[in-house]
Amino acid sequence: MKIAVKCTIVAISLWLIVNSTVAANEDDSGENSTNTTSSNENQTAKKPHPLCAMCNCNTELRTFDCSSRKLHGLFNTVDWATLNNSGVATDTMILSRNNIPEVPQFPQFDVKVLDLSYNNISIIAKKAFYHLMNLEVLDLSYNMLTRKAMIPEIFEGSYNLDHYLPLGKMRILRLGNNNMNSLDADLFQHLPNLEELSLTGNMFNPWDPSSTIAIGNLMWLRTLDLSYMELQKIPFRLFILPQELWYVNLTGNLLTTIPDALGDATNLKWLSLDENPIERIQGDHVFPLLKTLEYLSISNMSQLKIIGRGAFSKLERLQEVQICNNPSLTHLHKEAFSRTKDEDDPVRLEWPRIKKLYLNNNNLSRLDSQLLTEWDDMEVIDIRFNPWQCDRDNQWMMETLIPILKKKTPKHMNSVV
Repeated sequence: MKIAVKCTIVAISLWLIVNSTVAANEDDSGENSTNTTSSNENQTAKKPHPLCAMCNCNTELRTFDCSSRKLHGLFNTVDWATLNNSGVATDTMILSRNNIPEVPQFPQFDVKVLDLSYNNISIIAKKAFYHLMNLEVLDLSYNMLTRKAMIPEIFEGSYNLDHYLPLGKMRILRLGNNNMNSLDADLFQHLPNLEELSLTGNMFNPWDPSSTIAIGNLMWLRTLDLSYMELQKIPFRLFILPQELWYVNLTGNLLTTIPDALGDATNLKWLSLDENPIERIQGDHVFPLLKTLEYLSISNMSQLKIIGRGAFSKLERLQEVQICNNPSLTHLHKEAFSRTKDEDDPVRLEWPRIKKLYLNNNNLSRLDSQLLTEWDDMEVIDIRFNPWQCDRDNQWMMETLIPILKKKTPKHMNSVV
């Protein structure tokens, strides 16, 4: 009987030991399995996305930057798909400074800013940006694009009741420094809400009627950059239809007179005519009526000699004037800004309320006190680097203007002689 009991106890002990060992092994196995799974998940999480490994994906700034990577073409459909599937949010896509020759149709992205500048692009596919429904800014500057390559179908978007296949959110288009010499008349028909257009550095000489029609189709255009285009004149009616035009840059052209066409820009606020070979602003060649103009620059004009009576008299709301770095400018008429307040009383004059006046680095020797009024209300007056004469005509400068300069802009006093 005792032997049977002992055998039973031994059997139970062995069963407990075996089961404890199995249970322990199962726990270890389960823990190892969990650790392995966790390790694999971490490796998967840490594994970089293929395009982000090649380029730079900034999650915080929502930017995909693949500039200066010596690309000879854009990515294929499979690569783009992996970027979409990765969940990398992209508001800005930078593909500049590569060797990309052609732009095929982009897949669907939520991108708002697309930079394709400084490539060798000469071909853009029809509906290239069709799937970029949120695109607001497109930079195609510094490429090899020609008028033949720039066709309206490039900018076709999806169907819309109000506009013809629009890219409706596009606001800014940069086409500067390409090989274009004119514009297709319908180039912008799919960009009804374009507000800013740059054509700088394209040689439009002469400007043809189709280009005028193209600009006229941009009803909401606010900023137009026509700098460094070798323009000898601005065509009549260019600024009639874009009624919201605020900023016009005509720097670095071949204009010899103030363009009469500017008179059609009835809401213009900002204008630059720098670096044009204009010699005189006087007589019949003064600024036309621009009631809303606030900023004007006529600087770096090597041939400008005379600013005559009434040159700026039709610019009623001028607030800032830049007349700088004109080495031949010797004459600034005392009535350049003033205008007759009442035709029946020609003695009564008005002046614009200039806040910032820059006259530095010219060849002026005299400055009349009646050029402007309320000198002490100005924020900035810069008259440095001019050969001012010390005579009775300039006595007011020593008595009135110099004290104002010392008070308002003392840093501009060092080079006033």
